[in-house]
Order: sequence, then structure tokens, then C-alpha cells
Amino acid sequence: MKPAEARAQFPALATGPVELDNAATTHKPRCVLEALRRHDEQACANVHRAAHARARAATQAYEEARARVARFLAAEPREVVFTQNATAAINLVARGWAEPRLRAGDRVVVTALEHHSNLVPWQQVCRRTGAELVVLPCDAHGRLPLPRELPPRTRLVAATRVSNALGTLVDTQELVENAQRAGAAVLLDLAQAAGHLPLDGGSHDADFVVFSAHKLYGPTGLGVLRGKAARLAEMEPVTFGGEMVSSVRPEGAEWQLPPLRFEAGTPPIAQAAGLAAALDFIDGIGLPGIREHELLLLDRLLAGLARVEGVRVVGPPTAAERSGAVSLVIPGGDVQVAAAVLDLAGVSVRAGWHCAQPLLERHLACGPTLRASVAVYTDAADVARFLDVLPEALAASR
Repeated sequence: MKPAEARAQFPALATGPVELDNAATTHKPRCVLEALRRHDEQACANVHRAAHARARAATQAYEEARARVARFLAAEPREVVFTQNATAAINLVARGWAEPRLRAGDRVVVTALEHHSNLVPWQQVCRRTGAELVVLPCDAHGRLPLPRELPPRTRLVAATRVSNALGTLVDTQELVENAQRAGAAVLLDLAQAAGHLPLDGGSHDADFVVFSAHKLYGPTGLGVLRGKAARLAEMEPVTFGGEMVSSVRPEGAEWQLPPLRFEAGTPPIAQAAGLAAALDFIDGIGLPGIREHELLLLDRLLAGLARVEGVRVVGPPTAAERSGAVSLVIPGGDVQVAAAVLDLAGVSVRAGWHCAQPLLERHLACGPTLRASVAVYTDAADVARFLDVLPEALAASR
């Protein structure tokens, strides 16, 4: 399938507004909706323990989904943990792997581009352990120049592959190589990259990677943690209950091997089946084709915004340095008002801090932004409609 043919696979887009809020969540293609319905109609049961036919079908689908994610990430099924979302996956690593190992004087390195979900957990872990949090600064265009060396006693580097607020691409391959030379572990946040870009070497080699299903055409309520097998074996569970135990006695319990050790309680079974279908959908188009399609849209969007008076684009100046999103500020205007006017005109965008307040407020000093973000189903007409109604939104915002 070519990207231009993908739009027809999304029932939600048959009617409704122009969808340019895709960095927040994406719509689901028909194959994902069918996978969710098929689970509920044919295999609605809990996994792993029951012997009846529906439970066997649910267990098979769940573990096949794990294997499907593993193939997508060039990993092994035992390295794939299902969580509630990418945020939960990051918190699991922060509490289960980093916190027991950090000591006063150690350092955790993050970047200025991080979503709050890949910043606040590390703030909390450093506060509890006495470790120091070091933030790698970005330049005035929101690009991330990488240092030649990491600070002494860096134990972990946590970085995004793509900035959710700006769309900036990060050279995670070089970052991972730098961290490995320093003996530090690496967690990469692929939430804004997994459905847009082919995986780079850094994503393959990092100790941990995370993403959310709902940002790559899958269901909400499901995240993925891929941890190298040796790292998962070192991790402590942080959520306790059924399923994650191998035996329980009144005085204590023993844990399952990873990944089940980290999946306490009833897991997101239907959502896992939906994610597997979403990955099949993506592979049917190909991530290189999706990237090429989105680059054309970003080029068109940036060129159009350059002709609009009264806005300033924030972030890298070229499409090649971006993936997915373009943010802009309205000097003297209110981005929330502009977003509301765009909504009335049938265009959905997002306005605010985008869970990246330190980046926008401290590092770039630009304040909240209006963000338009594309997906595989976005077309040139969507971009044109946004550019057509934007001047009206700008006027109203002032």
C-alpha cells in the first residue's frame, strides 16, 4: 500500500475535521478496529492460567502480539514488556532499574527536548537517591548538539528520538555510542518516532526503548518497554499482585522471569492484539515510505507558514531535521484562542506547553505554541486547509 492510499483505511476520517493533532494520538485503521472487535467477540478471556478454549485463544493472541512487537523492534519476545503506556514504561525503568543502583554523586543525563514523562521520573529518582540530574541543552532552533563526552559518573542517559513539541530529530545513534563508551545505560523514548521513522542503530543498541501504541495507529491503554534481556534480569518489579509471581507463601513471594515479572494483574489483552494489527498495517506501507510522505507534507507546511504574517515557527528550519510536528508562536496572540478558532473552522491542532514546559519556557523562551502534526493519512489538502484558515485564527487570537 502507498501512503496516498492509506487514508481510506481510517473510518474516522470519512467525516469530521482536518486532523492535525496526530502527535497526541493517531486514529485507528480498519484492521485495528477489527482486531479489537474480534478479540471481544471470540477471545474475551484472561490469559495464561485458564484451560478453556477462549482463554487459550486469548493467550495465544497476546503472546503472538508480544512476538510481533519483538520483530518490529528487532528484539526477542522475552525482551518485550507490555505496560499501560510509554510513561508507565519509563517509570518502571526509573523505579525498578535506576533507583536501586544510583548513589549520591552519580548522574542521570536527559536532554532539553524531553516530554515531562521522560523528565519528571528522573527528577524524582534523583531526589530520592541524591544523584544529580544533568540536562543537555539545545540550541536556539531546538536542535541538540551532542557533547563529545558525558559528565563523570553518568549512570544512565534518557533521551527522546523525536521531540514531541518541536519535531526535532535527535542523533540517538551517536548518543548511544557516547553513552556506551562512558559505561552508561540508555533509555530511548520512541513515542514520536516508532510510527514515523525506520529504527536507527541507537534504537537497536539502547538498553531500554519505550513507545505507546496509540501514537502509531494502535489502541490507547498500551505501552511497550523493550529491555535488553540482561537489563530486565537486573530489574526489580515495582507493581505487585497476580500473574507476576511464580509462588506465594504467607511470608513472601517469588517472581516470574521477565517479562511476566513486570506485568502484574490482568494485562491489556485486546489492546495487544490491536497493536499487532497496527504494526502489520505500518509494515504494509513501510516506514521509509511513511517518512518520505511526511517529509513532503512538512516541506509544504513550513513553506506555507513562511508566507503567513504574524507567526514564528519554533524548532529546526528544515523538514529534514524534523519528524511529524511543526510548532509556532503567535507574538502578541493567544495560541489557545487560535486553536479554538481553527476548531470552529474544522481543523484540529494542539495548543499549550505540550508536556515540554522547560523546553519552551526556559530553553527557547517562547512560551506555549500551536502545534500541527502529520500522520500517514494526512494529505496536501489538510495542510492547505490549515494554512487557509490560520490567518483568521491569528487575527482572533489578538
